[in-house]
Amino acid sequence: MKLKLLNDLKTAVVKAPLNFEFGGVLFKFTAHIKLVTESELKLLTEKQGANDGEIVRELLISWDGFVDDGKDVPFASDTLEELLAYSGITARLSVECINAQYRIHEKN
Repeated sequence: MKLKLLNDLKTAVVKAPLNFEFGGVLFKFTAHIKLVTESELKLLTEKQGANDGEIVRELLISWDGFVDDGKDVPFASDTLEELLAYSGITARLSVECINAQYRIHEKN
């Protein structure tokens, strides 16, 4: 039996609020992270030479609420690459991208 319910997960996005400080600078925004299957996550994290930047580039698909100098920062690959130039930010985003794969929201 194929569960039709799981079809919606193929396009699911996990919204993860981030609020961290790096080098005395506050980063606060909501990351939009692509949900992947366990086998896809395993391939991404266990492949030879995999690094945090690759994980973020694959799983972080957007954000909202990212403000810089009073202006909204739209998600763009060049902006993401600016962030990924700092290994501390890259590592934090990578951890969140992986953690989001396991985040379950309980319903009453």
